[in-house]
Amino acid sequence: MPRCYIALGGNVGDVETAFQTALAGLTADNPVVVTRVSSICRTRPVGPRSGGEFLNAAAEIETPLEPLQLLDVLQEFERRAGREAGKIWAPRPLDLDLIFYADRVIEHPRLTVPHPACWYRRFVLDPLAEIAADVRHPVKGSSVRELQARLLARPLRIGLAGSSASERERLRRELTPISDELRIVDWLPKRNPDPEPAILAWLGPGSDSEVPIEFDALPVRPRLDVSQAVDPAVFLRGVVQSALG
Repeated sequence: MPRCYIALGGNVGDVETAFQTALAGLTADNPVVVTRVSSICRTRPVGPRSGGEFLNAAAEIETPLEPLQLLDVLQEFERRAGREAGKIWAPRPLDLDLIFYADRVIEHPRLTVPHPACWYRRFVLDPLAEIAADVRHPVKGSSVRELQARLLARPLRIGLAGSSASERERLRRELTPISDELRIVDWLPKRNPDPEPAILAWLGPGSDSEVPIEFDALPVRPRLDVSQAVDPAVFLRGVVQSALG
């Protein structure tokens, strides 16, 4: 059966009991076997409206369910726990996110696998590394352990690529005060002998002749497309907070 990994989170009510209830229900009501569960970690909320401290964990499961069938099951347990659909970065009693489905890459209107943000979120990677350290991200080409280690280095280097020099400078000024453990750099390949940053934020086609025009020209492992964000500063603030842990 396919081996899958899910991330669990919540910060409203008795979250530990919600985790236990969901995992027990998965095996009782569905063709799902829970094979490993991480310890529970406490994490800082991300975003101004997320509420208080979160609890997070990860679980390894085996199931013959197809990805969308599994998504339906996970969302049903979220609904039973009182989760309201459609609210982003809001307090919630239970989150169940499908991180990996074997080594498959899935792009569907309802589901993207691997989870598109898992590689830069410490609250996902830290518990996942306990139970799946050697599992490889099929898009980024790195193991969970390697992805986690990139975020543990200090200072945490965030590269800004594309757009204009003035826009990159504006974002640098807005993001730098988040933490003294953070370093925001312009990423211009011909000028950067340094190792690639932990996250390389692509802001869209650039007016600087030395900046690659295409997102696909950037190194795969750290690249993150920010060009469609309504407010790049707000989006990147959440990314940085998630990465710092």
